[in-house]
Amino acid sequence: MDKITLNAHAKINLSLEVTGKRPDGYHDIVSFMQGLGLHDVLKIEKCTQKATKYKLPHCTVNGIVVYLCTDAKTIPTDMDNLAFRAVKAFTDAIGKDDPEEYGLTDTLLIDIRKDLPVSAGIGGGSANAAACLLGLNEMAGRPFTLRQLMSIGAEFGADVPFSTFMNAYRNREVLAGLEGLEEASDSAWTYGIGEIVERAESIPRYVVLANPGTAVLTKAAYEAMDAVGYTDKDSAGHKLFVNDMEGYTLFADKKAATLKKFMLDRLDAEEVLMSGSGPTMVAYYGDINKAGKGIAALAELAVADASIRAWLTDTGR
Repeated sequence: MDKITLNAHAKINLSLEVTGKRPDGYHDIVSFMQGLGLHDVLKIEKCTQKATKYKLPHCTVNGIVVYLCTDAKTIPTDMDNLAFRAVKAFTDAIGKDDPEEYGLTDTLLIDIRKDLPVSAGIGGGSANAAACLLGLNEMAGRPFTLRQLMSIGAEFGADVPFSTFMNAYRNREVLAGLEGLEEASDSAWTYGIGEIVERAESIPRYVVLANPGTAVLTKAAYEAMDAVGYTDKDSAGHKLFVNDMEGYTLFADKKAATLKKFMLDRLDAEEVLMSGSGPTMVAYYGDINKAGKGIAALAELAVADASIRAWLTDTGR
């Protein structure tokens, strides 16, 4: 296989409880995650350096020159990009000297058509990494099972195991034949730092997402949790529509706080909750007509503030 195209779906947290800081500096969580209809599009293609525009940003990863082509101006173009890190983790796993044995050439082009907001709490970077792992595995002849790919993803991103699990499900027609694909789902409870993923029954909803045009650093949110304390481990888990990080983000980001208040007052939703560390807010609906009215109300708000972006999509479907 010389190229593959996958949709890189975002996720939302229907619950997020932080239960403590680990000795390695990471944090233990209990979270219910679901996939979103909203996605980027990621394509991986084998190429030669002569056939590639040299002006594209690129990194050399275990002897493979990886070029990045994207329509986004705000994502990293070095090894901070999770797609590049996915290539490294994948090629580390098959052996630094063996990528050609798996059909991977010395030059790859990764093309990302970006629709997901950056640093928004919906796992856009993790979605790209997950799609990259799944795509490389197909191009290399499926050396790894789904669970093995999730373990590879856990080496460089806490949300990557779930994103790999969920994106395998969302791209199941393209990935038919992947070992372990039958377990994949749109929904899961996640534990540890996110590396423990347990399949769960989906909670189908229409959702209206709104991003205030600001960004939140997850590290800062966790540092705030360190200062104020965590959810008691004995009481954590299997709760929906709670987010321990919301207090910090709404305090630090007044625009996000104003946006949530607007959504609570005007959108007539079943629930309004921040996803992840934010600042994206999610309104949940069982009724598509109410969801349509909700997105219309946000469209009016966006006229007054062009930095606000809103989407109507679904989750758990």
